[in-house]
Amino acid sequence: MDTGRLPPLRSLVAFQTVARCGSFTRAAQLLSLTQSGVSRQIAQLESYVGAALFERQAAGVVLTKIGEEYAKAVGRALDALQALEVDQFARHGGDRVTIACSQAVADLWMMPRFSGLRAAFPHLELKLVVNDFFEQLRHDEYDLAIYYRPVKPADHDVTSLAPEEMFPVMAPGGVPLAQEPAPILLTVEETHKEWTDWGNWLSATGLRLPEAAMRWKLGDYHLAVDSARRGIGIAMGWSWFIVDHLHDGTLVPADTRPFRGHGEYYLMRPTTRHQRRMARQVGDWLVASNRIWQAG
Repeated sequence: MDTGRLPPLRSLVAFQTVARCGSFTRAAQLLSLTQSGVSRQIAQLESYVGAALFERQAAGVVLTKIGEEYAKAVGRALDALQALEVDQFARHGGDRVTIACSQAVADLWMMPRFSGLRAAFPHLELKLVVNDFFEQLRHDEYDLAIYYRPVKPADHDVTSLAPEEMFPVMAPGGVPLAQEPAPILLTVEETHKEWTDWGNWLSATGLRLPEAAMRWKLGDYHLAVDSARRGIGIAMGWSWFIVDHLHDGTLVPADTRPFRGHGEYYLMRPTTRHQRRMARQVGDWLVASNRIWQAG
């Protein structure tokens, strides 16, 4: 590495943009440059570092091991530069934070926290990207992401929020599942859903449903939970989502035997982009609010 001079800022910006997008072409579009111009910036930076930062593949580019470490360092450096002029950045969107999450997280975990977020961050401009398919998202589309993942993502800084724990729930006064001769199971049909569901719970508990059991496929988890609260049937309750309903008594267990899946719910921060101050603060606030819930 050439220690006698600093790398050009425009090369660092190009590097971070390519790292986020995984594509020279997409980065060029975002930076209003030609693809060859972006390639020259990256080549200049690789010459400065003395090592390849990207590995070229058929579908795009990925960071090398050195590139991954350099991306983290560059992110911290750009973040420090931003902190020097925090007021100016705030006027140009420094207070904007984009959070990606599934529909269930948006309805049942994020929405109850909106009032607290507004009180804690009066100048926050929040954008919620609701997409059930985490793999469809690009890193440049969000600052923070909250999703269930069967394994911990390798390209994010992650904080565990809760394990996947589930058991059937119903409205108060309902007949327990094992005693109900014709239960209505409120289910969610999602072709690409990675969560465990009724089949996993039934297999783990050994409970066999009566022949008269029916399934209502409602397509939305919030709708299933609300229908259970109204006494329509029995929903599968993921404890992390329904804790408030359990505390206020609007939902009660239809069977007390829990099933714990292999995955967890995580708050995730992409390692391929630097975290602005407001994004860090909001992420830390969400983690703290979750710990308060767990302690309560």
